[in-house]
Amino acid sequence: MLKVGVIGAGSVMRAAHAGAYEGRDDVRVAAIAEPVAEWRQALGERLGCDVFFDSYEELLARADVDAVDICLPHWLHGPTVMAALNAGKHVILDKPIALSLAEADEMIATAKAKDLKFFVALNQRFHAPHREMHAICAGGTEGQPFLAIMHVLGDEFANMNNPGHWKGDKEKAGGGALLDTGTHIFDLSRWWFGRPKTISCQGGRFVVEPENKAEDNVIVTLGYDHMMVNLLVSYTACSDPWTEDKAIYFRDASYHLSFDPDRALRKVTGKGAGEPIAVQAEEAWWSASVSACVSHFLDCILGKATPEYGPEAAREVLELLELAYTAMREGRTVEVPEA
Repeated sequence: MLKVGVIGAGSVMRAAHAGAYEGRDDVRVAAIAEPVAEWRQALGERLGCDVFFDSYEELLARADVDAVDICLPHWLHGPTVMAALNAGKHVILDKPIALSLAEADEMIATAKAKDLKFFVALNQRFHAPHREMHAICAGGTEGQPFLAIMHVLGDEFANMNNPGHWKGDKEKAGGGALLDTGTHIFDLSRWWFGRPKTISCQGGRFVVEPENKAEDNVIVTLGYDHMMVNLLVSYTACSDPWTEDKAIYFRDASYHLSFDPDRALRKVTGKGAGEPIAVQAEEAWWSASVSACVSHFLDCILGKATPEYGPEAAREVLELLELAYTAMREGRTVEVPEA
């Protein structure tokens, strides 16, 4: 029986991570660390846990906790992961891995030195249409793609425009729309197409007012020898429902992905409307993909599965994001060093 301590019982944990623990007889949530009593009580009732702490330090001191699932604001990732690893706990962490490459490198090195498992949830890899698109790109039957367009249009205006909320705070979040949701489409692009050669980026705080907040809209171009990838994230599309659409163009076909389960993945040829590709696509795609990701990591800790990727993948995403911020800040295209 794997005994897990939950650190952070906010909305992401309750709405997404928690699903990974339901219905398992080989994993038990042994303790919850969360200063907001209402949140920890709600999570505890759902997962059958009544051992609560205000601080993660108290939880980490318990001998009956084998691993921790950390779901905290970005600036707390570094110190919390390091404390957990130094306490001898395996770690599951929500993205991003850290606010700096130095932090990420310290985490990875410490986990290796202590022979502990360390995983970062890049959950969109566990969404079935995304997995199918990866297989299509890896299979090579369509040849090389020459263009990909990946757009996220969302509304995070209320939190971004609140100077006291950590979302988009330059210091606490490490960035705005690019570092936050941009992490996902950077990861998918790297997973599907490989490491880019160049990065250019334009963005700014166009609608959000507080000066302590970072970019609310951003556009990135990733350059490859054989293709271009256009990435866009908006956190101020307040009039529209949240949408994430992706299109990948090959010489004789294009593939279109949507989080609408009825149009999850389509193949278009001959200028037609496109044919749907049969793939399981949950309507609650976000919570389902996060739960599947965390479940996979639990299986890996238990020795029931081999990790599909390690924390190095999340570290590379952070590296590419930092290069994009450099390109935006300096107004130039930057070269991506070889891995």
